[in-house]
Amino acid sequence: MPVVKVTDEMVSATGEVDYGAAVRVLDGEYKWSRRRSILLLHESMSGGYLGIERARNYLRNVLLGSLPQEDCAASRDACAGQLRVAVHIRLGDFQADPAGPRPGVFNTRIPLQWYHGVLDILQRHFEGRLHIDIVSDEPEQLARAFPRWKLCSARSRSMSEDLSIMTAADLLVCSVSSFSMLAAFLSDVPYLWYRPQMFEQDGFVSIWGDAPEQQAGPTGANIRKERENAGVPPARGVPVDLDAELPSWLVAFLETKVALSRHSADLMRYGVVSSGAPVRALG
Repeated sequence: MPVVKVTDEMVSATGEVDYGAAVRVLDGEYKWSRRRSILLLHESMSGGYLGIERARNYLRNVLLGSLPQEDCAASRDACAGQLRVAVHIRLGDFQADPAGPRPGVFNTRIPLQWYHGVLDILQRHFEGRLHIDIVSDEPEQLARAFPRWKLCSARSRSMSEDLSIMTAADLLVCSVSSFSMLAAFLSDVPYLWYRPQMFEQDGFVSIWGDAPEQQAGPTGANIRKERENAGVPPARGVPVDLDAELPSWLVAFLETKVALSRHSADLMRYGVVSSGAPVRALG
């Protein structure tokens, strides 16, 4: 089939943020839809996840409908009252760098000690109440590197199942990869990001803030918005350094998530609520 490449430059030239709208503009110029059959090759991540914002709910619903059956059963029974954490560790085709990814650097492995530290912290706070899923392109290698968590990583699943588990988790621990980014984009819960990879500007950190077009565009605009939002609750993305503790607000939030997952206190599941709870009449 004839191949047509859609580049970042072509998308940017349309002035559209939404990727679908940009392609429709390009189709008006190049008349692709009038050709009998072609293969559109979309290069790079034009517009990042803002470009597919309108498709978010559709993609999220598709993935949550693809949760592996055994995980669904575990969520109903064994995982009730537990914190579900999905940890994505990308190895395979990623470069190994002892220092890990630096600001603006992608497709590089995060040092395994960072993941060990995060898991140790979670174990300390939620011992006995943790359900960990370690998602990776190299599950057997991870089982050797994380012997204490080998039952959480040595599983054979499809890519869509891995992504669905990450999207449905109560907390997501990311790698520096577009796979983790997509899961975080589709999720509604906090996610941890490797702090040394982030760019710092004007008292704020970001993933793409080192790019001039982002400093003058969305990142710069959002710095101004966050200054106006000073004092409001924290954001979903949580930067975590190699030797850092989790912020207290996140631990409190996760404690609440664990409490809300108790089936024994869910009235719809024949659960019970203390009769001593204060009740105030409405109206």
